[in-house]
Amino acid sequence: MAPLNIAIVGAGIGGPAAAVGLARNGHNVTLYERAPAIGSVGFAFRVTPNSDRCLKFLGIDALAGGAVAADLCRMMTSKGELLGESRENQNPEGVNGGLSVFAHRPALQKQLIDEAKRWGAQIKTGIEVTSVDVPSRTITFSDGSKSAVDLIIAADGVNSCIRPKIVDSTLYSLKASTGHNCLRATMPLQAVLDDPITSHAVNDELRLLSWHGDHKIIIGYVVNHGRLFNIVCAHPEELSNGEASSGDDAGKTGSEHRISLDKARDIYKDFDKVAVRLIELADPGSFRVWKLMDMDDIPRWSADRVVLLGDACHPLVPFGFSGASMAIEDAVTLTELLPSDVNLEQVQGRLHLYERIRKPRVAKVRDQSRLVASNFKQPGGFKAFREFLDNHDAAEFAKREL
Repeated sequence: MAPLNIAIVGAGIGGPAAAVGLARNGHNVTLYERAPAIGSVGFAFRVTPNSDRCLKFLGIDALAGGAVAADLCRMMTSKGELLGESRENQNPEGVNGGLSVFAHRPALQKQLIDEAKRWGAQIKTGIEVTSVDVPSRTITFSDGSKSAVDLIIAADGVNSCIRPKIVDSTLYSLKASTGHNCLRATMPLQAVLDDPITSHAVNDELRLLSWHGDHKIIIGYVVNHGRLFNIVCAHPEELSNGEASSGDDAGKTGSEHRISLDKARDIYKDFDKVAVRLIELADPGSFRVWKLMDMDDIPRWSADRVVLLGDACHPLVPFGFSGASMAIEDAVTLTELLPSDVNLEQVQGRLHLYERIRKPRVAKVRDQSRLVASNFKQPGGFKAFREFLDNHDAAEFAKREL
């Protein structure tokens, strides 16, 4: 059976994960990324056991790449009063070997890219896709050149340029469903350990701290071989809308929008002094503020042999730990559904099956993520949600459905 010629657009996390699996299956895979380099910038995220299991399926050891095991996690009120502690990774066999870890995005991205290359995928950076013709599966690039392939996978993120070719973007668009913006920053862990206010905050066992207010939350955790500390601070959008923007963009925020240290400190001035000090220790030049966006269900994820993956079809707010995790599960599902012996006539049916498998699970994750944002202190049903999330095996589930 002739291998498929597959183009993947976008080299975040889901795109490279799909490149690994599909190249390993023997297909001819080319991954296009508009950025001139891969893995040079980025923050961090939690890899839950379900997605760690997927990474292992793809041959990726997140810990070897610098991810840090979750271990002890401490939750507090905004004033620093203890709400509870949890120990993760106590029974990895119970979740089929999957671990809960904190990953630095550039490190995991590099692991995936290197593994994709090892299986023969071509990685082309500095190339921007401007348009896709669905019936002919033809990609047009910013320099005017074109490429026709058997299958296009759009992993080009929340602002996907390919999604409008699949669904009507005037009817299905991004929304600020929870009304939150999010501030992210990283700092050397040593700076945290050396500061008299924060020196006790983390240790070799305690790897995550979170402060929960009614409408604001700060989460901090250790990443990158224990060298960096990452903080994520969500708050009502009106507190930072318009930061570092001007003119027509005054009401918008995005990944390239900076926020001043004074503004960040003012947003969380009523929080525990340790949390505020963590904000102060971050490099003010590293602060970025995002408007947290997701999307309701769209009617389809594919048209002909063009298919969406990850944030391109199901952007999520981060309160369910699952943006990257769902993209990785998508990639593994496609890997199982498009084995080496799949023929061209079967592909469209397999893409429909991919959608039927993934949409119900992603919808539940989206709904729970929104629910958490409604009450950071006591999110309803969260224990049951973590069981639903952690125990899933995307590869085995897809194999059974095939």
